[in-house]
Amino acid sequence: MSQLFMRRPNLEHLPANSVLPEGLVMRAYKPSDMPSLTSMMQIAFKDENWTSERLHKSLFEDSTVIQTLVILDNEKVVASASARLIPERFPHSGYVHWVGALPEYSGKKLGYIISLAILHIFVELGCKDAVLETDDNRLAAIKTYKNLGFVPEHRHESHPERWAQVISDLMAAANL
Repeated sequence: MSQLFMRRPNLEHLPANSVLPEGLVMRAYKPSDMPSLTSMMQIAFKDENWTSERLHKSLFEDSTVIQTLVILDNEKVVASASARLIPERFPHSGYVHWVGALPEYSGKKLGYIISLAILHIFVELGCKDAVLETDDNRLAAIKTYKNLGFVPEHRHESHPERWAQVISDLMAAANL
């Protein structure tokens, strides 16, 4: 099934980068982060089969991945996101890729903070807008993306119905 698609129509008027909670640090990925990043990805994306080899191939051998950021708590990767450029599919757009965080850091807005940092990278690269693909069940991530100015875009015949369900689920979760 095709992933849901979202676009931030422009990169103008981005909020300033957010301050991380005390004790956390954000920086560019270093090769020494691989074991911790692999572990974080295995937990954050349970349905994926993350190994160090797959991670290296997906994020560091892929020439479309321009930068991967990590958020660390005492050298342990607790969140990450990557910036991609895929001009043949998304001309003039930055592609927000593999945003994930450990569940025990929920509520600290790490997904928002690291995604916003990725958007600022796109501004520096001269991108006009930003896109991403996500899964229907990633409600917290979709809420974060909406808060960053991303809007649903129907790119597959199943998207209108699926987006209607996601919006309904988000509204129901907000009323709990």
